[in-house]
Amino acid sequence: MTDRKTVTLADVAALADVSQQTVSRVVTGHGQVSPRTRARVQSALAELNYVPNRLATGLARQRTYSVGFATVDLSLHAPSQLTAGIEHAARQAGYSLLVSIVAANGLSATTHTLRGLRERQVDGVLLNASLDAADALEVQRRFPGLPCVFMDVAPGTPVPAALLDQVHGARLAAEHLLALGHTRIAFVDGPRHAVVENARHQAWLGTLGARGLRPVATAEGDWSPASGYAATQHLLAAGVPFTAVLVANDQMAVGVLRALWERGLNVPADVSLVGYDDTPESALLIPPLTTIRQDFPTLGTRAFAHLLEVLEGDSSHTPQVLTVPELVVRASTAPPSGERQSVQTALDTLRAALATRQD
Repeated sequence: MTDRKTVTLADVAALADVSQQTVSRVVTGHGQVSPRTRARVQSALAELNYVPNRLATGLARQRTYSVGFATVDLSLHAPSQLTAGIEHAARQAGYSLLVSIVAANGLSATTHTLRGLRERQVDGVLLNASLDAADALEVQRRFPGLPCVFMDVAPGTPVPAALLDQVHGARLAAEHLLALGHTRIAFVDGPRHAVVENARHQAWLGTLGARGLRPVATAEGDWSPASGYAATQHLLAAGVPFTAVLVANDQMAVGVLRALWERGLNVPADVSLVGYDDTPESALLIPPLTTIRQDFPTLGTRAFAHLLEVLEGDSSHTPQVLTVPELVVRASTAPPSGERQSVQTALDTLRAALATRQD
């Protein structure tokens, strides 16, 4: 081991018997190095406990090795889980992460947040703020020198993006209820301004419409449990009977469940309930919640990798990265009571016929 406090590329090169340029290629991951030479250099790096000088490397490559994550409210499940995934991926790649909150909806608040991150000289930004296509393109126009990957933008917008397939997830939820025999389905939507809410709502409508159905009633929340509770009270006050509810996220579904319980309605005997997100609490509710699982940490990891592609100018072949959700069936959904009675009657009739034959 060397006695020097700082191990240099020259030290590693001498131990591995290669040039400093070869060591640099291995450390930065740029340039061609044979597998045998790479292994020898990596062994020397480990033996000398080499720590890359990010400041020197950043000056040479005009980088700070920091990225920004501009996101909405971290108290919500999705942003907090995305942060965890992005931070882990950034740390593994030797980047620091600066998290900045977008304080309000719309282009103005997003611009303010991005301006602050640009002033801190981040190499690029992951943007988790709801933007329609026009606003996303305007962000690119206002920040031409700031590489950005969008995480909550209208599908098909011609910008680098890492997204969850909201349409696919919402269809899974609606198709599950239809397969159980529900035809009187209500919606508890998220805030109508949100891009993901619009995608889920339109996918629900399309899936029901393919069967010649419409929602019997709709109400809007703001993603919080309290708003789900208030939305369900609104549905119940309207007096339109329903046998199932599609809810735009699990946190609102908690409020829906409470409101139904207060009215004396049993889930799923009287009303089936499907959430969205698969928060950790969803499996612990009474009854456990059927929902759509979104892997936010994985999305965060994939979004960071996509940002690195953008930084290297290597994202043209994959302008948008999609992560596919999955349906998690639990005890909050069942056939509507009339369907269950019909099935039970048919089974009883069959059993009686079989018993008669045996006699």
